[in-house]
Amino acid sequence: MQISKTIFLGFSASLAMGLTSVPVLAGMTDEINQSGYQREFKILDADSSGKLSASEIAKDKTFNDGGFGKADKNRDGALNEDEYANYKSEVQQKESKRIAHDSAITAKVKSKYLIEKNFRSFKVSVETKDSIVILSGFVNDEATKVRAEQIAAGVSGVKSVKNGLVVKP
Repeated sequence: MQISKTIFLGFSASLAMGLTSVPVLAGMTDEINQSGYQREFKILDADSSGKLSASEIAKDKTFNDGGFGKADKNRDGALNEDEYANYKSEVQQKESKRIAHDSAITAKVKSKYLIEKNFRSFKVSVETKDSIVILSGFVNDEATKVRAEQIAAGVSGVKSVKNGLVVKP
């Protein structure tokens, strides 16, 4: 009995120490991103002015499609390090969320295929981009092709389905 208490207490202490380090790791990730953004900023700052002009920022595709104007919070026509890092971080976070959402949709569609009777899901490839499911691969008949699209369209979060399945008997 004493041995199991010792093991439990040791495990509890290890677990507690592990959990307390999670915020520290999150803080370290922010610091790593910040130093990465600082490096990128300095590389883009061709004239070493400490600010990025519209022509300097044009080299960073993250700022295409009006990004410069959105990032320039103080409306002075240039980006300081904070404006650069804040906008870049915001864009990357949105992209990460989109990718996670698309991955979840793909997983849901594939799992529905697995439980569907008489459906060979291993020959059907499922990809998702911006909540649009793209089906490709081979199926045995037109009915299976139609059913594959119906299943995918029925998954929560799917905007549309592009059915590129080929009937190959």
